[in-house]
Amino acid sequence: MKKIVPDPPIKLNPTTEQPFSTCGSSHPPVFFVRSGTDAADALVHVSLLADGIRQMADDYAQRHVDPQHHGYIMTVVQSAEAIKALSDAVLDGMNA
Repeated sequence: MKKIVPDPPIKLNPTTEQPFSTCGSSHPPVFFVRSGTDAADALVHVSLLADGIRQMADDYAQRHVDPQHHGYIMTVVQSAEAIKALSDAVLDGMNA
């Protein structure tokens, strides 16, 4: 039997305030993810950041890393690709 009313679109809660790039010193954190940011907007930013990390790490691996340590940087590249793919998949699912 078909549903008469489709499921409502997925709606994620907005972000909460989260510090980042803390230096572990005695002063309070300087940088924060702002609370109240739309979750989809935050995921778009995650995807863009992951793509930038992947591009920079891949470039560095190709130009500056000796073959013995190439695998370490390629792990960063693959992790960034996974982050981008996961965040894009969530966004696509929200928009489906």
